[in-house]
Amino acid sequence: MDHREDNKQRVLFVCTANQQRSPTAEEMYRNDPRFEVRSAGTDALSGREVTAGDLQWADLVVVMEQRHAQKIRDAFPSAASGVKLVVLGIPDVYEYMEQALQREIRSRFEAALPSC
Repeated sequence: MDHREDNKQRVLFVCTANQQRSPTAEEMYRNDPRFEVRSAGTDALSGREVTAGDLQWADLVVVMEQRHAQKIRDAFPSAASGVKLVVLGIPDVYEYMEQALQREIRSRFEAALPSC
């Protein structure tokens, strides 16, 4: 299960509850040949809470807000220290797969990629 697909960059998308933003990003990039993707949330009540294993799996962790990055760093200091983390700055005001959310994710994520 932890087998790497052909040179794909492993991307973990993270938001608070793993219900709107990060699952939308995961779904958007699920079939992108550049990436292997997962999503998780920082809240204990999220559908799938982020783990140290997720951070070890990921080449890149993409969080929706700065507070998610801080929560990951606080909860997993050793696992987070070696991870490349990108903050998209997308607030929790969207519904799952909403067109405006997809535009924001695509625009901000693709803009961040060259530096990753």
